[in-house]
Amino acid sequence: MKQIASFNIARLRVEEDFGFLKLVASETGNLPPAEENRPEELSMSASAPATLTASVATFKNAVDTFDDALKDSATVPSTALAAEADTARDNAWRAANNYLKAMAAHPTESLRRTATEFKTLFDKYGDPTSLPQTEESGILHNLLQDLKAIGNGKLSTIAFEAWLTHLESCETSFLAAVSQRTEEEAARQVGIVKETRQAADAAYRSLAGLVNALAVVNGDETYVTFIDRVNVIIDRQKTVLKARQTNGNKRKEDDERPPVIG
Repeated sequence: MKQIASFNIARLRVEEDFGFLKLVASETGNLPPAEENRPEELSMSASAPATLTASVATFKNAVDTFDDALKDSATVPSTALAAEADTARDNAWRAANNYLKAMAAHPTESLRRTATEFKTLFDKYGDPTSLPQTEESGILHNLLQDLKAIGNGKLSTIAFEAWLTHLESCETSFLAAVSQRTEEEAARQVGIVKETRQAADAAYRSLAGLVNALAVVNGDETYVTFIDRVNVIIDRQKTVLKARQTNGNKRKEDDERPPVIG
């Protein structure tokens, strides 16, 4: 008697779980149709009982709700604020860099030397505005530290205080926006996404249990295609989990292995 294999989907990562459920949902077309949708040439025994039709609908709706939650979690209210703050710090860096470039050509030699000293630091770290946000933050942190280390006296000599303050303020605003975005994303992740995942997982378990029960009571002939295809999906996921566990155990062994002293 064919049966859907037992599988603990709670072990899957969030996106893996959704992918698994989505694949199973696509296979529900291989289940017998509801009686009202049954082609006339099929016998009555080939139509799905109302309980199975309802279970399939509940499962698909739960997967769709899970999908919507995942999509919503990618865009939270502070995302736009973080994007604006990122643009502001990019513009602040470019403006400060351009100012120093102009001052490095100042007619007064002492001002040229001071401006060049600051401009050398900008050139040292390069233009960070096209880099990933985290990498840009790291570069700006180092740049700001080096600029401050030169001293307020030289800052005031070329009137660079306002440019430096503005750049630092923009970076601080960006970090605050990112922090807020992270909190919102985390809250949504453990909130709506978690709830909708649990509901979708429960709907899957309910559907799998019902199909297995119907296969026992009515025979597996009309369910065998669905069962076989779902088992293939389960086998793939089990292989992924097994490989992950093997790799994790190997890393743990490497971490625990005593260092080789030459």
